[in-house]
Parts: sequence; C-alpha cells; structure tokens
Amino acid sequence: MKNPFNPTFGDVPQIFLKNNADSELHKIINMIVDSDYARSIFITGVRGMGKTSLMMSVSEYFEKNSGYYIVDLINKEGIVNSLVRLLASQVGSQLQKTLRDITAFSIDSPLGGISINKHNEASNIDVALNELMAGIEKQHKRVLITLDEVDNSKPIRDFVQIFSSLKCKKYPVYLVMTGLPDLVLNLQNDDKLTFLLRSDKVVVKPLQKLDIFNTYLRIFKCDSNVATRMAQMTKGYSYAFQLLGYLLFDHVQDQVPNMVDVDAIAPDYKNYLYNNAYQKIFAEMSDMDRKYLYAVCGNHKLDEVAKIMGKSNVFVAQYRRRALERHLIVPTKLGYVSFTLPYFENYLNETKNVDSIFYLGY
Repeated sequence: MKNPFNPTFGDVPQIFLKNNADSELHKIINMIVDSDYARSIFITGVRGMGKTSLMMSVSEYFEKNSGYYIVDLINKEGIVNSLVRLLASQVGSQLQKTLRDITAFSIDSPLGGISINKHNEASNIDVALNELMAGIEKQHKRVLITLDEVDNSKPIRDFVQIFSSLKCKKYPVYLVMTGLPDLVLNLQNDDKLTFLLRSDKVVVKPLQKLDIFNTYLRIFKCDSNVATRMAQMTKGYSYAFQLLGYLLFDHVQDQVPNMVDVDAIAPDYKNYLYNNAYQKIFAEMSDMDRKYLYAVCGNHKLDEVAKIMGKSNVFVAQYRRRALERHLIVPTKLGYVSFTLPYFENYLNETKNVDSIFYLGY
C-alpha cells in the first residue's frame, strides 16, 4: 500500500483533514458565491497549517462550476502578464492573437524612437485585461484568482493595484491569497494598498484532535492508546499530522504499530519539525520576538517574562500580541500562555544548547 500521508509543503495530500469540519472552506466559498462585487480574501496562519491546501480546495470547488474562470498565479515577476495570458487562454478571446503579436514595436516621438516590448508595456496589459473582463462580464461569468504566499514585494504590489482597478470598475473578479500573518499585515499597511485592510481574513485553525485520532485509528488499525498519543504529539498542527503519519507508515510498513514504534520515530519526527518548519519560522522573527519566546519557556507569567527580558509589562505586551498574531501561542490562565506547535519549546531549548545541531548562539 502506498503511503497515504504527504508532508510536502504546498501539496494537497491524499488524506486532507479539512479544519473544523470544512468550516473555513465553506466560509470562503460562501463569501464568493454570495457576493455581487469584487472581493479579496486572505487565508493566513502559521507556516505548515494548511493554507495552500485550503486555497487549492477552494480553486477545485469552483473549477467544477462553469460560471467561473479560474486563474492560479505564482508570486513572481510578470505576474500581471501571466494573469492576462492565462485568462485569455481560457476565455478563447481573439485577443490571444493580439497578445501573441505584441512582441515589440516602436513609437516615433520628438525624443526619438521608443522601444516597447510585452514585458514592460503596462498600458498594453491594462487594455487587454479590461477587454477580457468586459467580455467575461457580458458572458455573465466570474473570475477567481488564487495567489499563494503573498508578501510586500513589487510584483505583488503591482498586481494588487491592478486588482484594485478592476474592483473599482465593478468587474466580477475575486481574489483568494495565502500569506503568513506578518507578511499579510505588511502588505495591508502599505500606503498605496490600504484598501486591502477591508479584505476578508480567514485564519486557518488547528485540526480537531478527534479527527486526527480517528484517521490514525483507521489507517493504522492500531490500539486507541497509540492513536491518542499520536494525536497529542501533533497538537492539531497540519504539517505535524502528515509528517508523523508518513514516518510511522514507512517505519511499520504493513504491520500494526505500537508504542515502541512511535518511540522509535519520535527523534526523526522532532528533527523534521525543527528543520522543515521551526527554523524557518524562527528565522523570520526579530531578535526581540525571539527573546520573548525564550522568556516564555518554562511557563512563566507575564510579570516574570518582563523581569527575564528586563522590560516593562507594557513593552512585553506588544511582543506577546505579535506572537498571538503569528498563532505561535495561545492564552491559558490569567497572564500565562502556551505554545501552539508541538515540541516548539523543545526546539527553543535546542537553539540554546551548544551541543545541539540546532544551536543558534542566542
């Protein structure tokens, strides 16, 4: 039997547990279906929580609806050109020939010849896109654009401004984007893109532990105690759910796993979490964000965290809020927080251990 688990980032795995009984998926679908105007939606959450899988599920849902043109874009240079060409190829417009013919041409002016090509002629693209959208509107159809891993880069800013123009003209276009919480906020707070602050935001929540338990029980046909422990080891983290299942499946092959098998793969499980997810998450933080997380280790109350950092409670509170916005911690009892990701505190301790391969020297 082929391994049904897939811990690869960005893939929709064979076993895809839709968070909270499909609530996020249905929420986004309803936002699009029930809206008569252009709409932008952010899917956000910590790295490895299943943002891309959720966005792809939205795309797959509307691919079955003949009333929608679906355009899946990549965050790279020339993103606006890609939008026009991918949309034109679906619409079947005569504009396709025009686009193919736009390779280069010259404009005579008092200042001499101006060379223009398809890669840098913005007005060409604007005209083409408006022609496409006007035709789609006459067909009484809609356009759904998906865009993975947005940030505050120039290609994304250029694209979002084009989307804003389409929105102002009330074209039937919908934009679903994924992004890490910090990067989404940076993009929304850009001086020229503040309209994005009115975008809908869907935060991908942890998987239900009961769903994880039942899935492990069904796939491995193991004892309920084994499935319970495995579910607890994931803490609802989507990447951890796929990773743990993948490692155990390869370890036991066709055998029924027991606690000894789970213990055997635990070191590899942690190392993969640290290498593939946590190092990237940690690298994207500021030094003060890291200091806050270190101070939280050991289940310290806010007052104690402030003393460890040598800062006031008010100062520390802003970094607590940032960690909450990143979905790395959740409040527990008054003044206390706990980490949301499995073994994340262990990883932090490893980064301070000079004998560890994860030592960072902080």
